Amino acid sequence: MGHVVSSSIGTIAMAAQQIVIAIFYTLCPLTDCLSQTAQSFVPPLFEKKRSLQRTKALRRVSRNMWKAGLILGSACIGIVGCIPFLCKFFTGDPSVAFEVRSVLPYLATFFAAHGLMCSSEGLLLAQRDLGFLGQAYGAAFFVVPWFMLRVKKAALSGIETINLTSVWKVFIIYQLVRSLSWCLRVSHLNRKSESDLMTSSDSLGCELAP
Repeated sequence: MGHVVSSSIGTIAMAAQQIVIAIFYTLCPLTDCLSQTAQSFVPPLFEKKRSLQRTKALRRVSRNMWKAGLILGSACIGIVGCIPFLCKFFTGDPSVAFEVRSVLPYLATFFAAHGLMCSSEGLLLAQRDLGFLGQAYGAAFFVVPWFMLRVKKAALSGIETINLTSVWKVFIIYQLVRSLSWCLRVSHLNRKSESDLMTSSDSLGCELAP
């Protein structure tokens, strides 16, 4: 993202990008901790023998992690909402301040989904769903840069509508797709766990039947 901004969009956009990225990395740990929390507390529960109590507990933990994600994400959105009043502490250039403000809606959108994404990613890692995550991130490794380079090409070709927000639009789409995919995957694993438990119970009932 920084490469596209610095090489094709201009110095004012790059200055604004540095400020936005500083805010971004300051706020990220507030929600990143959810992934670490899930990876710490879920594995002992996941490794227990399959039972109705284990299945219900996993579903309950998932819901609680998502609630925490929404709360922390909302806190980040609130902080982002205060940035327009604090721009004078980051830059004295009105043009840079304008660029920073133009990106803030996208930054708020990112954090609206980031808590859910971190919670879900931690749950997937805790349940050792590494194949799914590996394939998803492997695809993103090629897809996201391709779209970023498309933005760069458009900027270098002289299209005036390409600016800093164009880069962030690509990043936000990636974040929203990732968050939705992770949440759906966690829900799928929870349903699968319940289905497998019911299948095992039915099989056991058939074996015990006279």
